[in-house]
Amino acid sequence: MKKSTPLVSILFFLLIIVLSSCQSIMNATALAAEIGGATGAIDKDLAHSIADSSTAIGDAAEVITPEQEYYIGRAVTGTVLESYKIYSAPKVQAYLNKICGTITANSDMPELYKGYSVAIMDTDEVNAFSSSGGHILVSRGLLKCAQSEDALAAVLAHEIAHIQLKHSIKAIKTKRATNALVKTAGTAFVASGSDEAKELVSTFGDTVNDITQTMVNTGYSKSQEFDADKKALALMAEAGYDVNAMKDMLVLLEKREAGQTKGFSKTHPTPAARIENLKNEYKKYKVKTSRTVRQARFNKIKDML
Repeated sequence: MKKSTPLVSILFFLLIIVLSSCQSIMNATALAAEIGGATGAIDKDLAHSIADSSTAIGDAAEVITPEQEYYIGRAVTGTVLESYKIYSAPKVQAYLNKICGTITANSDMPELYKGYSVAIMDTDEVNAFSSSGGHILVSRGLLKCAQSEDALAAVLAHEIAHIQLKHSIKAIKTKRATNALVKTAGTAFVASGSDEAKELVSTFGDTVNDITQTMVNTGYSKSQEFDADKKALALMAEAGYDVNAMKDMLVLLEKREAGQTKGFSKTHPTPAARIENLKNEYKKYKVKTSRTVRQARFNKIKDML
């Protein structure tokens, strides 16, 4: 067995340092490793694994720009729209975007790279979806079951909260970090000279779960959903909406989605769990205006569906 353990120790030390360094340093580390392997200074398998680990950790440390957030989100939204068509209702869509604009205007993130955008999915499923960069999709089925503008505002505020809390971006960074750790651990195994270890690195080294599919099929984590609910109340209150409409919408969803395996039931915690999580939150906010002042315009829009 080649005596490469000291090199692995040095590698781990370097990796700890460069986690907070720029991408160029990681690229330099990868290049140095490949040169070392090519010249015979270190084992070729180890050199390749070091280079692979360096690249992965560089990806994990890389800052995701607003532009990248937007295009990642657009790609995710495009994936969703492979299963759902866009419902063409310009006046309804404009109405939803006005609600969205009202909610975001007084928030701590009123502007994004290309702004916030709401579109309608042509399905009777009750669902809503958001991705980085301000992309929001709401189903026609959800719009039909809502009873007030404030209830719609609760749904949109929840999705806006996901965007502002950067939940999808955090998920991407988690995937990158996990990939980096797998490859770094693999480097140590390669240094041990084990064929089984080399196979493990080969199998998992390039395995990164498609974040798009994860978000579409399983949704955000329960804790992220709960955090989005709490932030949504604050967003609603700042915009002048009745925060109690969130509870009304969740109660409605609990009745509507009982026994369902699609839509909200697939990608969100149970309405009962969300209601329980928010039970002490409503009292933090005062209702500024009655939702009845918005009911007439809501009814007019709902008749268009």
